[in-house]
Amino acid sequence: MLKRFTARDSRRALDSPTALMRRARELSERYFAGVLLPKRVEYVTNQNTIYGSCSYLSAHIRLSHRLASMPVWVRDYVLVHELAHLREPNHSSRFWKLVNQFELAERARGFLMGAGLDKPWAGEEGPESADDVDSGIN
Repeated sequence: MLKRFTARDSRRALDSPTALMRRARELSERYFAGVLLPKRVEYVTNQNTIYGSCSYLSAHIRLSHRLASMPVWVRDYVLVHELAHLREPNHSSRFWKLVNQFELAERARGFLMGAGLDKPWAGEEGPESADDVDSGIN
């Protein structure tokens, strides 16, 4: 019961879905010419070991409530990461080219690793260095 009350209180303190959707639209416009748009963005309290998830088919993005207490640029990185999944539902090199357009991508990944929220990409290609990334969307 205490868990339920704590989760409910956490949800109240988080950015509203409207504010998150507005920010997702701004980031999509800036990094993806406004073409990668989710149908819904929300914080959830049941993602404690991952920072975000995206349903490619429903275009629904869920962010860990733990991001709400982190710097805004970290949350923005996670949003960009999840928006990129709307085009590339994997962690291929094409996906990382999309994500690495975010100027603070490498720094944000380091921050998340330090917070214990970034997991290895099991068997998939990891993020490329900024030097290997061109500025266009493929």
